[in-house]
Order: sequence, then C-alpha cells, then structure tokens
Amino acid sequence: MLDHQHTTNQKIHFLKQKYTSCQSCKELCESRSQVVFGSGNLNAEILFIGEAPGANEDKNGIPFCGASGQILQDLLQSINYDRNQIFITNTVLCKPPKNRNPKANEIKACNERLNQTIQAINPKIIVTIGNFATKAITKTKVGITKIRGKPIETTINNSSYTIVPVVHPANLLYNGRNPVIFQQMKDDFNIIKKIINKKTKHQK
Repeated sequence: MLDHQHTTNQKIHFLKQKYTSCQSCKELCESRSQVVFGSGNLNAEILFIGEAPGANEDKNGIPFCGASGQILQDLLQSINYDRNQIFITNTVLCKPPKNRNPKANEIKACNERLNQTIQAINPKIIVTIGNFATKAITKTKVGITKIRGKPIETTINNSSYTIVPVVHPANLLYNGRNPVIFQQMKDDFNIIKKIINKKTKHQK
C-alpha cells in the first residue's frame, strides 16, 4: 500500500511539474495566472473531473473553490464524504478568457495529461462534471441531462473505469438553487456511493 502511495505521489508530482509551465494553448496561456493542476487525496476512490478553472480557481490554484465548490462539498457530505477524500481536476488546466467554454483543440491538448492523471490515481469511480468533461472521457455526444447518474464503462490506457456523469453544480446556481434540481444531484451522488460500496464489497 505504501509502495503504491509512493508511486502515485511520484507520478502526480512529475505531471504537476511537467504541466506547470505548459505552453500548448496560446489563448489559455495569455488568460491564466497559473496552471490549476488539481488537488485532493492521491489515494482517492473517487476522481472528479470538471470543465476548466474559473476566476476563483485561477486565483487560488484549487479546482472548485468558489460557490460551485461549496455545492460540491454539500453533495459530498450528503454521501458522508468530504474534499479530503477525493481528488479533483479539470478537463483543461488553464482558465479560458472571459469564462468561455474550452475549445476542442484545448481539450485535446490536455487529454494526455488527463489520462495520465487518471492512471496515476487509479480511482474506483470517475465522476465527470458537466458536458465537457463527460464528452472528453466517454466520447458520448448525448447531453448531460439525459445521461446524468447513469454509469458508463470506459477503457482509458487499457484500464477499465466506471464513469458517472453528473450535472455541473453551477447549474444549480443558474437555476436559483432550485430544490428539485438539488435533489436530482443528491440522487446522482447516492448512485456514486452505491457503486463505491459495491466495488469495495467485491474487493474483500
């Protein structure tokens, strides 16, 4: 276990160092103040993948540290988890200008790093937050509202992973914290918890 932890630490440290000064995407390099690599538990059972850093994330260097991050924390608490138990990164590591969506070539440029991060963490489950992360990982073209909470089996670097797409927490903010939407999000997190419990049971 300690050997695995040491190896994971080394891999993530190497990736973080490698991409801290990445110059692949001109617009993103000009827009960012820093590369927001990701943060959390390197032995996490759950790896969360968001879209791209916003202004708060770019300033603090931590994914999901603003209002969306608080909603994510509330959702984690609903299944008795917290931020210290997960690892979270984004589809692209740099803040897009004017909070625009990441472009296809930017997602592609960051894809190898994302796959290597997944391989290093080797989680029991990957949670893709919103359309961009879900499409990047599963290659599906179906909108998030149709596949939210539905497990998808995907192969990444010759390893099989269970993916659970969820609606982005920002969606709750855009909809005035609608309790119906929040309950749907909690239902999806309950599915995540059930899958984790099932995988843990099978490993014993």
